[in-house]
Amino acid sequence: MPPAPPVAFATLAHQQPGKPYITGITPTSLSGHLILQHPDPVLTIADAQTLAPVERLTGHSGPVTAVQCEEGSIWSSAKDATVVRWDERSRRAATTIKAFIRKPLPVTALAVSESDHLVVGGTELVSSEAHILFWDTRNASEPAYRHSSTHSDDITHLVSTARALPQRLLLSTATDGCVALSDLRETDEEEAVHAEENWNQSIAAAGSYGYEGRLKIWARSDMDFVSTWGVGVDVDDGELQLQDFTELPSSQFKHRDFDLPRAGPSVSDYLIDVCPSLGVNNRGLPMVGVGANEWASAFSTRENRPYHPSAFFVTGPGGARGHKDVVRCMYHAVRDEALYTGSEDGVLAGWSLAGLPRLVTGNPVVDDDGGDGREDAASDDDDRGRHDKKDKRREKRHAPY
Repeated sequence: MPPAPPVAFATLAHQQPGKPYITGITPTSLSGHLILQHPDPVLTIADAQTLAPVERLTGHSGPVTAVQCEEGSIWSSAKDATVVRWDERSRRAATTIKAFIRKPLPVTALAVSESDHLVVGGTELVSSEAHILFWDTRNASEPAYRHSSTHSDDITHLVSTARALPQRLLLSTATDGCVALSDLRETDEEEAVHAEENWNQSIAAAGSYGYEGRLKIWARSDMDFVSTWGVGVDVDDGELQLQDFTELPSSQFKHRDFDLPRAGPSVSDYLIDVCPSLGVNNRGLPMVGVGANEWASAFSTRENRPYHPSAFFVTGPGGARGHKDVVRCMYHAVRDEALYTGSEDGVLAGWSLAGLPRLVTGNPVVDDDGGDGREDAASDDDDRGRHDKKDKRREKRHAPY
């Protein structure tokens, strides 16, 4: 019988004033603070050491949908059709970008690349179009260019990929089920899209990670399914492809009964998020966070076995220092060996991972090599080859598995 999973109690927990839902946790780039996202127009800056609120950012008139922090700036998008850049030091709005093409466009996803002077926003479906808008931060009065046919429904997630490719690509997902990899700096949408597949599930979140020197993509659906793809090269035409599709049903994570130490059995209720930085198994499948109202757990799997708990994060004795409501989000601070979680009762909790067994099972020598991110200098194919590849991509875009 395998040993029982270790149990951790929250090192610290703080209930935010007014008990707002905490739906996202993003670390700042300079100050050691955490940005807490709520289902309303306000952001909270919390101290990462005490978890107490430091400041509230009030500049949106609609619910905030995404937060990114880079190079001393805090960026946020919202359903009020704006993207706001906040100065991290002054904690004041420095720039407001309006998403407007014939009418205001609610912004539902956000990615930032300060080194490329680019801010990228994904929009709701408006007038039969869902746009990916690219603004140059040096002149953001209107989009520098846009991609409007990659997705056919609300765009849910945008993120710049990990470092396992010669060029940085934009990973985009939507409620149409499409997962796409595009060149951030290519203005021609047909040339920009390098790889895409349709999962046939409404996608809530996605991300990328390295595994054995290869880029992997994960996605989480609205129904708590998880899928992964490897990014490889087509042997026939040399184009990037999303390969080795793996789908994990929600039954791997939800409604499973476990014996909690000192607390008796408990049932997992929901999937919190996918967190590859906590660990990747020997098949390249990432760890996930799974929860119930009184506990959360990091789940992993080995070989072909179902996912199972690797560690339990439990509210302390007597209900102290922990969650008493649904855990909505998690953030793994790798360097600090800490895990932060936020719940619907406004509690921000911090958990130390230092005393737990190391969970990562990939190959850190290969996966953490830190590529230089330079562009591939390979020449273009002839026009006919390019058109053939475009046609293949169009066929894949809305073809479900």
